[in-house]
Amino acid sequence: MTHKIRALVVDDEENSRRVLKNLLNEYCPEVEVVGMADGPETAWVAIGQQQPELVFLDVRMPASDEGFQLLESIDDINFSVIFTTSFDEYAIRAIKFSALDYLLKPINILELQKAVKRYSKRRGSTDKQGIRNLPSYAQNFQKIALPSMDGLTFVAIDDVIRCEADGNCTLFYLKNKRKVMVTKTLKYYHELFDTNIFHRIHGSHLINLKHIVKYYKEGTVEMSDGSSVFVSARKKKGFLEKLQELRFKT
Repeated sequence: MTHKIRALVVDDEENSRRVLKNLLNEYCPEVEVVGMADGPETAWVAIGQQQPELVFLDVRMPASDEGFQLLESIDDINFSVIFTTSFDEYAIRAIKFSALDYLLKPINILELQKAVKRYSKRRGSTDKQGIRNLPSYAQNFQKIALPSMDGLTFVAIDDVIRCEADGNCTLFYLKNKRKVMVTKTLKYYHELFDTNIFHRIHGSHLINLKHIVKYYKEGTVEMSDGSSVFVSARKKKGFLEKLQELRFKT
């Protein structure tokens, strides 16, 4: 007999916790909700006490990224994560934590069932890859929402050539000579993006490694849009090591 999936629901909104628990009880009978928590502190305690194998984790509790902070505070993550949030701008960062799935509120019943079935298939697998290893489903997340003064601009990750700091904003250089000024700092995107794809080569510049055309010995990089970006002396060594990694991967 297959044991039920032990799940923990973490959300700072009581109504959201209750709704998700009811949905799981009614539409996902293979799941047993063993506990609920209203924030990182109570979740940390509940994880230790209940030992869940699946955690439904809200991102905003109520700060902008406390769900991610919770995961960063745990040295040995031995459970799978399904993120739940009203803000799809976090999807790319969720990939870095290899979330099993990413559900937008209000949660769709069919999407919830699919996420649980995905875990059920993976359950018991001999593949014990850590949560920070990139899963195959991550290819579903191919766009990012860029917040600007007049709304959100959705762009494909592969279309991002480079990002340049502009005070507390970031200028995105995209394919086809498009540009988008975003109301978030470069540091935010440096921490958000996959470091295997994006690399900080200067205090003011973050580049997409897929768009490098040529590196010049004097310390500049030519990008696919024809632009040249200076590599700072402090970051040159790390950048050359990254290029060496890419060389052996190709």
